[in-house]
Amino acid sequence: MKIYTRVMFLLLFPVSALADLAYINQIADFTQTDVSFAGSGNGQQFCAPVAVSNSLVWLSGNELEQVELISTLATRAYMNTSLNNGTGTTGVLRGVDKISNELFGGYAVLEYQGWRKHPSQYSTGIKRPDVTRLKSTISNRSAAWLNVGWYRYDKKRNEYQRLGGHWVTLVGSDTDHLVLHDPAPRAGKSFSNEFVEFRIIEDGRLVGNKVGLPVQAKGFLILGKGFHIKKGADYAILDGVVFLEL
Repeated sequence: MKIYTRVMFLLLFPVSALADLAYINQIADFTQTDVSFAGSGNGQQFCAPVAVSNSLVWLSGNELEQVELISTLATRAYMNTSLNNGTGTTGVLRGVDKISNELFGGYAVLEYQGWRKHPSQYSTGIKRPDVTRLKSTISNRSAAWLNVGWYRYDKKRNEYQRLGGHWVTLVGSDTDHLVLHDPAPRAGKSFSNEFVEFRIIEDGRLVGNKVGLPVQAKGFLILGKGFHIKKGADYAILDGVVFLEL
């Protein structure tokens, strides 16, 4: 496991950045295909329960057994993770709501920014995730999970065609990067802080078969260098974010 010492940490990053990077080596980075319990499908579709569990283990003071938590989150009573289609935004929000009430006795904020269909009680009305909010949200009382869409780009139409999606854990940021823990095996099976560059789309459309599409692409974030893009996709675009504050 790759862990930076406190001395190295202070040398690598300026004092002004420490608040946003304070927890990157403490939040878990579980690989979804390390899930092997019965009915899990070897974790192939378990990115959402794994990404959420990374943060909840940390918020609990590392008092939770992570594989057991992943198993619970994936069940119908929580996220209702499908072995064929993974976990939708509605499932993540309802699962986080239920588990947060059980583990922490409730929460102060649970809300969603993005274009995907979701229950109205969690709505912010914001379709394009706010990068300023993203870069200031992680603490020992708060967490965020990113729903990344895989897109193929049609230059002639200036359209981004959605092929599928993936959930990752936001663990921090610096001036130019979001720092992520990616549960996919393509991101490696050892602990890794992924410093991911991003840019804002200036024009075009996001299109696909999901409710909420098409939508104007302007203002959405493309995750670039440092992120492990799924084979067959041209771009990883931030479709939405779930925010939790205890």
